[in-house]
Amino acid sequence: MMPRGPVMQKTHCGKICLLFSGILVVCFGSCILIFFESIYDSILNYGLQFNPSSQAYQGWYKSPPIPTYFYLFNWTNPEKINDVSVKPEFEENGPYRFYEIRGKSNVSWFDHYVKYKSYTSTFFDETKKNGNLSDVINSVNTVALAVGYQARFQNFWTKKMMSLGLSSKSVKLYVTKPVRELLFDGYEDPVLGLLSKLPFFGAPDKGGFFYGRNGTVGLDGTYNMHFKNDDRFGEVLLWNNKNQTDFFNGECNSIKGSSGEFFPLNRKKDRIMIFSSEMCKSLVLYYTEEVMIKGVLGYKYSAEYGFDNGTVYPENYCYCNGECIPTGVFNVSSCRMNSPTFLSFPHFFNADPVYRDSVKGMKPNRTLHEFYMILEPKSGIVMELQGGIQLNMLLQPVSSIRLYNKVPRIFLPIFYIVHKVELSDEIAAGLRLIQNLPTYSYYMSYTLISTGLICIFGVIVLLFCRYKASNLTKMKINREIIPVKKIIIYEQVPLKEKSDITWT
Repeated sequence: MMPRGPVMQKTHCGKICLLFSGILVVCFGSCILIFFESIYDSILNYGLQFNPSSQAYQGWYKSPPIPTYFYLFNWTNPEKINDVSVKPEFEENGPYRFYEIRGKSNVSWFDHYVKYKSYTSTFFDETKKNGNLSDVINSVNTVALAVGYQARFQNFWTKKMMSLGLSSKSVKLYVTKPVRELLFDGYEDPVLGLLSKLPFFGAPDKGGFFYGRNGTVGLDGTYNMHFKNDDRFGEVLLWNNKNQTDFFNGECNSIKGSSGEFFPLNRKKDRIMIFSSEMCKSLVLYYTEEVMIKGVLGYKYSAEYGFDNGTVYPENYCYCNGECIPTGVFNVSSCRMNSPTFLSFPHFFNADPVYRDSVKGMKPNRTLHEFYMILEPKSGIVMELQGGIQLNMLLQPVSSIRLYNKVPRIFLPIFYIVHKVELSDEIAAGLRLIQNLPTYSYYMSYTLISTGLICIFGVIVLLFCRYKASNLTKMKINREIIPVKKIIIYEQVPLKEKSDITWT
């Protein structure tokens, strides 16, 4: 039989180990509970860091294909433009589904910002059911319209010369072309054909909304973007080496906001800002609601009044550019080579009714035409984007220009583009983990603390039981009867009775 001493020693050591293990587990669980926020932010900062080897950088340097939908407005009655009793009528053609790949070039790294140029390569999506690029569209003659717009403040003889150049039979208020030529392939234009031969004009040799732009680097300027993962992460610091534009007045020239690709951690229910070279301004999106997408909570921000001219937000008055038109249509002529270009949301959504009432065919719809972005609030990752922008041209009378002598003043819709980004299942799984990690950590903390307390309590119970058992043993020992030898007692009796006593 094994001696009891070593067994008791091992049991005692086991209890001590269990006690210290329980204390360590409780401390570890308590540390996670107390310092989780700092640990959590450190994990996110590490996972979302921006450097040449990070996943965030790779997606930024060359984006995955982004679905892009083009809608063109077919002008059905252009020949009646001089009849004031007839409204211009438009019908929407599309969508023509393309996909864009956005890339960066000439990337230079500095202490806290990265300098770069960008390009966009656009491809027609042959795999999806689309509108046909051979569809023929009546569209506004944007070249002739731009020439007439620029001539409005010229002297009489300059106007007469321009009028002569626009009086050719081939020059009309509208053009009739296939969609592919109107968008990217370009089409022959008599005015551009003449201007392109004059070196000081720098005019393209063909007409087309995006002719010569597909895949060209640097058309939207040079950006300096803050890349440190702090409260300015993703912010545009400089555009074309300046922190202001020259297109508007006062504060409206300030370059503010994100490039639209990255946002700081821990979003609030207030607003976000995006600087867009296409819009020539910073677009403000205000928080509207919480939404759930594939089990992920997101904050929705809407640019509902992104093209306000001071009617809703007085601080936007400086965007008027000398003439405040009704809200919802934004004058970008100053950054579009002084062409009569105005931006709005599709179908004049959320714009003053005067724009829709002046033409036929506009059907604004919040679901289809709202410009919004949904961000995961903790990481600032874009979960969903619907960004639709409509290009409109201002048609107005220009004295001494025969082509525009008798036309009405009216904003004509040309086309609109919708960019759509939807949350993929893979990214949704990662975002669910990010959002559920605090809950998981709390469960783990409470489990660790409970397990440690059970261990500590168990050791205390065992020690108490041992102590009690030891006391009971001592009491039993004390109560045992100690054996005593038999003592013979001698009793004095009379002699005469001794014979009757029996000794044992």
